[in-house]
Amino acid sequence: MIKVNLLKPEKKDVGGMPDVGAYGEESKESKVNVPAIIISAVITVGLIGYFYFTQSAEINSKQKEVEEKKIEKQKVDKYLKQLADLEKTKAELERKINIIKDLKSKQKHTVIVMELVSKSLADWVWLTKMSFSNGKISLTGKALSNNLISDFINKLNGTNKITNIDLKSSVKKKVGGQEVYHFTITGYYIGYKQNKRGR
Repeated sequence: MIKVNLLKPEKKDVGGMPDVGAYGEESKESKVNVPAIIISAVITVGLIGYFYFTQSAEINSKQKEVEEKKIEKQKVDKYLKQLADLEKTKAELERKINIIKDLKSKQKHTVIVMELVSKSLADWVWLTKMSFSNGKISLTGKALSNNLISDFINKLNGTNKITNIDLKSSVKKKVGGQEVYHFTITGYYIGYKQNKRGR
Protein backbone atom coordinates (compact mmCIF):
# COMPACT_ATOMS: atom_id res chain seq x y z
CA MET A 1 0.00 0.00 0.00
CA ILE A 2 1.39 3.36 -1.09
CA LYS A 3 1.10 6.40 1.21
CA VAL A 4 1.29 9.92 -0.23
CA ASN A 5 2.07 12.93 2.04
CA LEU A 6 0.14 15.89 0.64
CA LEU A 7 1.30 18.27 3.35
CA LYS A 8 4.14 20.68 2.71
CA PRO A 9 7.24 19.00 3.79
CA GLU A 10 8.93 20.71 6.62
CA LYS A 11 12.39 21.96 6.07
CA LYS A 12 14.92 20.36 8.12
CA ASP A 13 17.29 22.45 10.02
CA VAL A 14 20.71 22.31 8.58
CA GLY A 15 23.33 22.43 11.16
CA GLY A 16 20.86 24.03 13.61
CA MET A 17 20.79 27.32 11.65
CA PRO A 18 17.42 29.24 11.46
CA ASP A 19 15.72 29.84 8.15
CA VAL A 20 17.05 33.30 7.34
CA GLY A 21 15.04 33.77 4.16
CA ALA A 22 11.65 33.35 5.77
CA TYR A 23 12.55 35.73 8.63
CA GLY A 24 13.78 38.39 6.25
CA GLU A 25 10.58 38.38 4.25
CA GLU A 26 8.43 38.77 7.35
CA SER A 27 10.64 41.60 8.55
CA LYS A 28 10.31 43.48 5.28
CA GLU A 29 6.55 43.19 5.34
CA SER A 30 6.28 44.57 8.87
CA LYS A 31 8.42 47.68 8.26
CA VAL A 32 6.58 51.15 7.95
CA ASN A 33 7.99 54.03 5.86
CA VAL A 34 8.34 56.47 8.79
CA PRO A 35 10.31 59.18 6.92
CA ALA A 36 7.62 59.41 4.25
CA ILE A 37 4.91 59.83 6.90
CA ILE A 38 6.93 62.53 8.66
CA ILE A 39 7.58 64.37 5.40
CA SER A 40 3.87 64.16 4.51
CA ALA A 41 2.92 65.46 7.95
CA VAL A 42 5.42 68.31 7.69
CA ILE A 43 4.16 69.25 4.23
CA THR A 44 0.54 69.12 5.43
CA VAL A 45 1.26 71.28 8.46
CA GLY A 46 3.25 73.64 6.26
CA LEU A 47 0.41 73.99 3.80
CA ILE A 48 -2.08 74.55 6.60
CA GLY A 49 0.19 77.17 8.12
CA TYR A 50 0.74 78.83 4.76
CA PHE A 51 -2.99 79.05 4.02
CA TYR A 52 -3.68 80.23 7.57
CA PHE A 53 -1.14 83.04 7.44
CA THR A 54 -2.17 83.91 3.87
CA GLN A 55 -5.84 84.19 4.86
CA SER A 56 -4.93 86.09 8.02
CA ALA A 57 -2.84 88.55 6.00
CA GLU A 58 -5.68 89.01 3.52
CA ILE A 59 -8.22 89.52 6.32
CA ASN A 60 -5.93 92.05 8.00
CA SER A 61 -5.49 93.83 4.68
CA LYS A 62 -9.25 94.00 4.16
CA GLN A 63 -9.81 95.25 7.70
CA LYS A 64 -7.16 97.92 7.20
CA GLU A 65 -8.81 98.92 3.93
CA VAL A 66 -12.20 99.16 5.66
CA GLU A 67 -10.71 101.36 8.41
CA GLU A 68 -9.10 103.61 5.79
CA LYS A 69 -12.45 103.90 3.99
CA LYS A 70 -14.14 104.82 7.26
CA ILE A 71 -11.56 107.52 7.94
CA GLU A 72 -11.90 108.81 4.39
CA LYS A 73 -15.70 108.87 4.71
CA GLN A 74 -15.42 110.81 7.98
CA LYS A 75 -13.20 113.36 6.24
CA VAL A 76 -15.63 113.67 3.33
CA ASP A 77 -18.58 114.07 5.74
CA LYS A 78 -16.63 116.76 7.57
CA TYR A 79 -15.91 118.64 4.34
CA LEU A 80 -19.55 118.32 3.27
CA LYS A 81 -20.69 119.75 6.60
CA GLN A 82 -18.22 122.61 6.31
CA LEU A 83 -19.45 123.26 2.76
CA ALA A 84 -23.07 123.27 3.95
CA ASP A 85 -22.15 125.69 6.75
CA LEU A 86 -20.35 127.95 4.26
CA GLU A 87 -23.38 127.91 1.94
CA LYS A 88 -25.61 128.77 4.88
CA THR A 89 -23.27 131.59 5.95
CA LYS A 90 -23.10 132.86 2.37
CA ALA A 91 -26.90 132.91 2.09
CA GLU A 92 -27.16 134.74 5.42
CA LEU A 93 -24.55 137.32 4.34
CA GLU A 94 -26.35 137.86 1.04
CA ARG A 95 -29.60 138.37 2.94
CA LYS A 96 -27.99 140.92 5.24
CA ILE A 97 -26.34 142.70 2.30
CA ASN A 98 -29.69 142.96 0.56
CA ILE A 99 -31.26 144.32 3.76
CA ILE A 100 -28.50 146.90 4.08
CA LYS A 101 -28.90 147.90 0.44
CA ASP A 102 -32.64 148.20 0.90
CA LEU A 103 -32.18 150.24 4.08
CA LYS A 104 -29.72 152.54 2.35
CA SER A 105 -32.13 152.97 -0.52
CA LYS A 106 -34.99 153.67 1.86
CA GLN A 107 -32.81 156.00 3.89
CA LYS A 108 -31.97 157.93 0.77
CA HIS A 109 -35.64 158.20 -0.20
CA THR A 110 -36.65 159.03 3.38
CA VAL A 111 -34.20 161.93 3.52
CA ILE A 112 -35.54 163.30 0.21
CA VAL A 113 -39.18 162.92 1.31
CA MET A 114 -38.49 164.60 4.64
CA GLU A 115 -36.84 167.51 2.85
CA LEU A 116 -39.79 167.87 0.43
CA VAL A 117 -42.32 167.76 3.25
CA SER A 118 -40.33 170.18 5.39
CA LYS A 119 -40.13 172.73 2.55
CA SER A 120 -43.85 172.39 1.91
CA LEU A 121 -44.95 173.08 5.47
CA ALA A 122 -46.96 176.27 5.80
CA ASP A 123 -46.82 178.55 8.80
CA TRP A 124 -48.92 177.35 11.71
CA VAL A 125 -48.86 173.78 10.46
CA TRP A 126 -47.09 171.15 12.60
CA LEU A 127 -46.44 167.51 11.96
CA THR A 128 -46.83 165.07 14.85
CA LYS A 129 -46.14 161.91 12.90
CA MET A 130 -44.66 160.91 9.57
CA SER A 131 -44.20 157.46 8.04
CA PHE A 132 -42.70 156.33 4.76
CA SER A 133 -42.95 152.74 3.48
CA ASN A 134 -42.70 151.35 -0.05
CA GLY A 135 -43.08 154.84 -1.48
CA LYS A 136 -46.23 155.65 0.49
CA ILE A 137 -46.18 158.77 2.67
CA SER A 138 -48.46 159.21 5.67
CA LEU A 139 -48.53 162.54 7.49
CA THR A 140 -50.33 163.35 10.72
CA GLY A 141 -50.35 166.86 12.17
CA LYS A 142 -52.12 169.95 13.39
CA ALA A 143 -53.04 173.26 11.82
CA LEU A 144 -54.90 176.37 12.90
CA SER A 145 -57.26 176.21 9.92
CA ASN A 146 -58.33 174.09 6.97
CA ASN A 147 -56.95 176.77 4.64
CA LEU A 148 -53.47 176.18 6.06
CA ILE A 149 -53.90 172.44 5.48
CA SER A 150 -54.97 173.19 1.90
CA ASP A 151 -51.89 175.36 1.37
CA PHE A 152 -49.74 172.54 2.67
CA ILE A 153 -51.30 170.08 0.20
CA ASN A 154 -50.79 172.51 -2.70
CA LYS A 155 -47.13 172.91 -1.86
CA LEU A 156 -46.71 169.13 -1.71
CA ASN A 157 -48.27 168.91 -5.17
CA GLY A 158 -45.94 171.66 -6.33
CA THR A 159 -42.88 169.51 -5.66
CA ASN A 160 -43.89 167.30 -8.64
CA LYS A 161 -42.43 164.37 -6.71
CA ILE A 162 -45.32 163.58 -4.43
CA THR A 163 -48.52 162.41 -6.13
CA ASN A 164 -51.91 160.96 -5.21
CA ILE A 165 -52.13 163.30 -2.24
CA ASP A 166 -55.30 162.69 -0.26
CA LEU A 167 -56.69 164.43 2.83
CA LYS A 168 -57.93 161.48 4.84
CA SER A 169 -59.31 163.44 7.75
CA SER A 170 -59.48 166.89 9.30
CA VAL A 171 -61.04 167.15 12.76
CA LYS A 172 -61.46 170.40 14.67
CA LYS A 173 -60.61 170.26 18.36
CA LYS A 174 -60.13 172.84 21.09
CA VAL A 175 -56.75 172.85 22.73
CA GLY A 176 -56.31 175.35 25.58
CA GLY A 177 -59.17 177.46 24.26
CA GLN A 178 -57.73 177.45 20.71
CA GLU A 179 -59.35 175.69 17.79
CA VAL A 180 -56.91 173.27 16.19
CA TYR A 181 -57.46 171.00 13.20
CA HIS A 182 -56.02 167.50 13.48
CA PHE A 183 -55.38 166.11 10.01
CA THR A 184 -54.07 163.03 8.21
CA ILE A 185 -52.66 163.20 4.68
CA THR A 186 -51.36 160.41 2.45
CA GLY A 187 -49.40 160.56 -0.79
CA TYR A 188 -46.89 158.69 -2.90
CA TYR A 189 -43.26 159.54 -3.62
CA ILE A 190 -42.70 158.87 -7.34
CA GLY A 191 -38.91 158.71 -6.93
CA TYR A 192 -39.29 155.44 -5.06
CA LYS A 193 -41.18 153.82 -7.94
CA GLN A 194 -38.62 155.04 -10.48
CA ASN A 195 -35.80 153.67 -8.36
CA LYS A 196 -37.52 150.28 -8.14
CA ARG A 197 -37.81 150.10 -11.92
CA GLY A 198 -34.18 151.06 -12.33
CA ARG A 199 -32.92 148.12 -10.24
